[in-house]
Amino acid sequence: MINQYNNYYWKKAGLNIKGKRTLAENIADNGGLREAFRAYRKWIKEKRKGEEEDLLPGIDFTHNQLFFLSYAHVRCNSFRPEAAREQIYTGAHSPPQFRVIGAMSNFEEFRKAFSCPENTTMNRGTESCRLW
Repeated sequence: MINQYNNYYWKKAGLNIKGKRTLAENIADNGGLREAFRAYRKWIKEKRKGEEEDLLPGIDFTHNQLFFLSYAHVRCNSFRPEAAREQIYTGAHSPPQFRVIGAMSNFEEFRKAFSCPENTTMNRGTESCRLW
């Protein structure tokens, strides 16, 4: 996981992420995404007796896809270059876009939901990282 995040280059900062510095939070993001998705699917199975809610009219996304879009939306952010560099040098978290890309590209349920081709940015295939 350190190497995965070390290889992310944040153009806004002009720097690569420091995978060792952000490791604990990257592990938390990866595990938290899995657990949140698992809880959502458990809710569908147990509380809704396996019956999905109605799809939103005019929106061509499945429920699972909307779950992941919602997760990504929470991370939408904007940085000035100076703040971006400061985030890399001192921050415990990876930049928001890489919190999304990193966790989702490691998660098989995301890959299934969006049919991501193997060994692409959002489907790391055999290079996927999973700690728990």
